[in-house]
Amino acid sequence: MDARFHPAYGPALERLPIGRQVFHGLPFDLGPGARDARWILLDRTTTVELPADHGASHVVIAHLCDAWRDDAGSRPAGLAVGHVVPVGEPLARYTLVDRDGRETSRLIRRRFEVNDGILGWGSGAFAAIPHVANEVIDWRGPHAAQGPGRYAPAGQSGSLTIMPGTYGANQVGASDFIPSPTGDALLWLHVIELETGARPVALRLEPLADGRSGSDVLVAAVTLFRGSANPLIRGGRFQVQVAGFEGHPEVDLGTIIRSRPAIAASSGERATNAILGWGTPRGHSDASPAGPSVVDLAIAPDAVLRLGDWTVAGADLLSGRPLRDPAGRQSIEVLPPPRVPVEVEIADRSTGERSPARVRFTAADGRYLPPVGHRDEVNPGFYEDTGGDLILGSSAYAYVPGRFAIDLPVGGVEVEVVGGFDRSPHRARIEIEPSTRRLELPLDRAIDLPGWRWVTADSHVHFLSPSTALLQAAAEDVDVVNLLAAQWADLFTNVTDLEWGSMADPAGRRLVVVGTENRQNMLGHLALLGPHRPVIPLASAGPPEGRLGGALTVLLADWADRCRAAGGLVVGAHFPLPYAEIAADIVAGKIDAIETQAFAPGLDDPNVIEWYRYLNLGYRLPLLGGTDKMSAEVPVGAVRTYTHLLADGPLTFESWAAAVRAGRTFVSSGPVVELAVDGREPGDVIRLRRPDRLEVTARARAAQPLLTDLELVVNGRVVAAASSDATTELSLHETVDIPNGAWVAARSRSASQIESAFTTAMAAHTSPVYVEVEDRPLAASPDEAEVVELVIAGARAWVAELAAVDDPAERARMVRFFDDSLATFQRRTGSWVTSGPRR
Repeated sequence: MDARFHPAYGPALERLPIGRQVFHGLPFDLGPGARDARWILLDRTTTVELPADHGASHVVIAHLCDAWRDDAGSRPAGLAVGHVVPVGEPLARYTLVDRDGRETSRLIRRRFEVNDGILGWGSGAFAAIPHVANEVIDWRGPHAAQGPGRYAPAGQSGSLTIMPGTYGANQVGASDFIPSPTGDALLWLHVIELETGARPVALRLEPLADGRSGSDVLVAAVTLFRGSANPLIRGGRFQVQVAGFEGHPEVDLGTIIRSRPAIAASSGERATNAILGWGTPRGHSDASPAGPSVVDLAIAPDAVLRLGDWTVAGADLLSGRPLRDPAGRQSIEVLPPPRVPVEVEIADRSTGERSPARVRFTAADGRYLPPVGHRDEVNPGFYEDTGGDLILGSSAYAYVPGRFAIDLPVGGVEVEVVGGFDRSPHRARIEIEPSTRRLELPLDRAIDLPGWRWVTADSHVHFLSPSTALLQAAAEDVDVVNLLAAQWADLFTNVTDLEWGSMADPAGRRLVVVGTENRQNMLGHLALLGPHRPVIPLASAGPPEGRLGGALTVLLADWADRCRAAGGLVVGAHFPLPYAEIAADIVAGKIDAIETQAFAPGLDDPNVIEWYRYLNLGYRLPLLGGTDKMSAEVPVGAVRTYTHLLADGPLTFESWAAAVRAGRTFVSSGPVVELAVDGREPGDVIRLRRPDRLEVTARARAAQPLLTDLELVVNGRVVAAASSDATTELSLHETVDIPNGAWVAARSRSASQIESAFTTAMAAHTSPVYVEVEDRPLAASPDEAEVVELVIAGARAWVAELAAVDDPAERARMVRFFDDSLATFQRRTGSWVTSGPRR
């Protein structure tokens, strides 16, 4: 063998399976491990006797051939072993002899009935399959450590190179074994069909290559099969619902691809009462481990499916009839396959234009039906699924343009179309016929805001490509997406988008602006939006933001100065956390706005509490909404900013940022909230000569009945409220006493929530209207001042005593910044907690 086969085959043949094996559900006896007794080398005509007492419909032969070589025994240097040539070369003839003398012959050709044992990518056989089967891989893991891969010489990479990696390969759901990273050999299984009633007694193996170098055939095993069809041919993947069985189904001639708990179809009552489009709670998916399951499988007609002690013939299953075990405890039913190709258009009825949206199609049996090109199981992992899919709680969705393709089953299908907060979600049950080819689905805008132009924005998104961010923004009715490059220890994301990633949609209605999130685990995070040049470094002082063992080289204040110098907007990301230097930066006037990531139902979360604290201390901080989207479990704009642009014209980052700096914002996870104080809007400053009473109006609206409370807040206290059962509109009109300087804001609350990874109540909050009263400033609370002073002092202590700073002069510079902020704060508030008695 070593003298006849290519040198690469020696160790590869030694690693082939031995003894009794099962390939693709068929048994083979490959003989013992001794080299002289494992295979038949076709160097002469050989006859193999077959057992005569069994009839057979098919004979399955496991064999392989050598890699072609020229008469000198070599291959061109650039022709990799594994690239199969010459295609169709006759190598042997196999003849089956029946007991009554009938013969069935088959010509065995290279890359048809047999193939090279060592195979490169792209050279699979046309009439045989490898003995190794694609295995099911769960995309959830576990993921093995990354292997080294294999790199081929120049010109051979297309067929032989194997890229290293395990995580990415696992996402495809199936193993891939060609080419082999270790040069393993494959046996090729070829089926010869016999006449009805055949009883083969012998197999004659005749070589045809006259001993040419590289044309030898090796036969490893022969198996007889009796059935109705070729045992190696599988039907297409389909789904069945199994009830009454809690184990894992097994099949011989086929593959169990996946088994998942079945999801009950939505009831009409629940569909009527629920807030649509924003997910179902985790753990309430109507799936029970002991309940029915949906099994994906692919089988041959002669397969046998085993459900414990109950066996089901593949032919009976493929007939489509519901089946039940003799005891009546278990059942199995083929589910309608999604095979009707349908083109769907979504139209905004107010404009007549096609509109991107987020969609969810479900079959009558509860299965999620993804559009073409989308997953039916969405990966919610951090930095793992950054495409066009979303999962909210236990409900999956797909982001689609205004026209898309989907394959649907015949029968009833429920569809849900979501287009952001201000458009009413569309839900309908439709009947799909075999002839259905088109669907048109509407979206209606339920809310329009008055007064020039309102722009919606998400200030904090990670990982998406800019074009994907534009699609998701359009689907969620978000106008500006701030896509932030960042460092995660040794990982850098979206950094290559900094130079050219900012873009607009073709109509110029929506923008993706690439900025950075600059992060330090103790001192805090800043979202630096829209600077003309990147602000670096992206992280400092160790993990999980900076590299392990990294030194502190920069303060948030330094990043803020660099961002402003480059024309950017400085935002306290997911304020107040991490809660440290951000206090000193606010005092030093380096923060343009603060960002909330999620609302608590009572609006008593740390973001609101700390924001109120700084407002009460006289710091004017506009509020922004940013999702911090890092996975397919967070929709763009789940928490968003509505910003009032006072002039029409093209949307630009600069015009949006100017309105943010002016404080003309409200933040929402569902409702629209409007506020007017003496006719002035959020961000405005009202100046009074003396204490006075001001007329205040507030209104909250929503496209769905989710509003329960509308509240008027003055200096952090609720001074007026309107409450209701869940409704779509609430309003207030109050006269408010203003004895001293004040800030006035409106907020709405809701019992409903968005079931994202960062679950948020569907609430809203305006930025304040500020009121100045001559000689009667807003009084600072000593208790609130003490908290801020202690946070600044704590951040100073960490920098001075614990942080890894290489240069003593640099540490001294950083400490001086905190000292200066403390001094500024103490002069402003009269607080002396950290340096002496409070005055």
